[in-house]
Amino acid sequence: MSKQCFNFLEYIGCIVEKSDSEGAILNIRIRNEHLQHMGYIHGGVISTLADNTGWFILEPHLNKEQTAMTQELTVNYLHPGKGENLRAVGKLVKIGKRTAFVTVELYCDNRLIATSSSHLAILQQRS
Repeated sequence: MSKQCFNFLEYIGCIVEKSDSEGAILNIRIRNEHLQHMGYIHGGVISTLADNTGWFILEPHLNKEQTAMTQELTVNYLHPGKGENLRAVGKLVKIGKRTAFVTVELYCDNRLIATSSSHLAILQQRS
């Protein structure tokens, strides 16, 4: 079952399709405000979706006292994105006590347009 993301992601129209121990899938239905001056999906939208997908990949592996924050994000833009739907499909590659490594593939209408990898810091939440 899909659920809305929160705060900024809700504002940009992000939907979490899946977030479990197998990985995460997030979607954005493309609107005019997601486009850059030439009509393609803005790189910032693509990197935002990649970054947040990383958190949704890792979240099922954290206990209630933990959270995570991105330490490093690399995005490789392969093709310009023009279409109706931006979809991020991600998986956990490695998790340790303090860090994790995830990868994400980003598709525009089923065409691979970008890949990303990121390291996330696993943090103890403060009360």
